[in-house]
Amino acid sequence: MNARLFFYIMRGYKLDERPSTIMGRIAKGYSLKELRAMADYFEGRPWRGALEASLEIDRERALELHDDLCAECHDDEGRFQDKEIPRLAGQWPAYLSMMLTDYRDAGSGTAEGSAAGSVLPQPEKMRERVQDLSDEEINLLSLFYSQIN
Repeated sequence: MNARLFFYIMRGYKLDERPSTIMGRIAKGYSLKELRAMADYFEGRPWRGALEASLEIDRERALELHDDLCAECHDDEGRFQDKEIPRLAGQWPAYLSMMLTDYRDAGSGTAEGSAAGSVLPQPEKMRERVQDLSDEEINLLSLFYSQIN
């Protein structure tokens, strides 16, 4: 994981700028220096994805959704990452599904029932991309990305 992205996320939890149930409490226990050291550590580790390859999906439809909605930022079938864009490829499908649902619901005004219990502040561009996705399409994208290493 990109060290700057990791640090930005963990700092957000520590300073209560990023909603959480558990991570905020964990991050508060670390100094900013320790968070930077963790970021450097995780950046140096090899990527190990979920690889939910045993689940059958409509890969053609998933790739179409990716190309239409996600590829502009999440290039290389979701493998690309930098200091602002997280890697999607290899993420756990339940996590991706929860996050995409929260992003979608943040734009629709139905955030109170969101999967994560709170809506994450996201750029308008992200909200616009996912606002019209059905639960089925969110599940399909989540499984698609989980199968890519």
